[in-house]
Amino acid sequence: MAKGFNDLPPRTQSLVLAVLALSLAGAIFWYYALPESTQLESLQHQVAHLKAENDRNEAFKSEQTEYRNRIAQLSEQLKTLRSIVPDEPATDAFIKSVYDTGVSSGVHIRTFVAEPQVSKELYVEMPFRLRLDGTYYRLLQFFDRLAHSQRIVTVSNLSLGSPGGGGLGSYEVSPAETVGANCVITTYYNQPQPVANPGGAKGANRARE
Repeated sequence: MAKGFNDLPPRTQSLVLAVLALSLAGAIFWYYALPESTQLESLQHQVAHLKAENDRNEAFKSEQTEYRNRIAQLSEQLKTLRSIVPDEPATDAFIKSVYDTGVSSGVHIRTFVAEPQVSKELYVEMPFRLRLDGTYYRLLQFFDRLAHSQRIVTVSNLSLGSPGGGGLGSYEVSPAETVGANCVITTYYNQPQPVANPGGAKGANRARE
């Protein structure tokens, strides 16, 4: 005849209860704790991946900032270089600046004649023949200011003499003026880039035909 649970010996009852408790704990762990643990591990992997990606992004942002600062510096340098040796002749602006330098130095520019330009590999020389008169120290001041102007200017073929009797046209020389000068001043601009032929080979073939 089968015995009930209460009919079992106390030791057996304890053993059965222990097995049931372990089975219940195992079932709870299997159905609840284990999925939660797996999900937690997955989340931890995702957090680690996102942190590594965030670190890479921060490093990229730092490099991006550095590159932007470098580009800004190079742009300023290029802007400065273009003001020293511009891409265009800017003849009118240059002549005005020389005349303004003469006025501020107290020197009279009697002749300002453009000479033929000289094309070099990377730049073009733009010379002008000048006749000046004034005092010796005023002329020194004029050439010094010209040398320190924004655009590069060189002076050549300089000759000094009496203030009168040179230059084009008629003008009156002040008794206070003591020196006349003839010289050639040269400024520069970048060699223009060749324009690409949009027709390419077809244009060449048509030219040959």
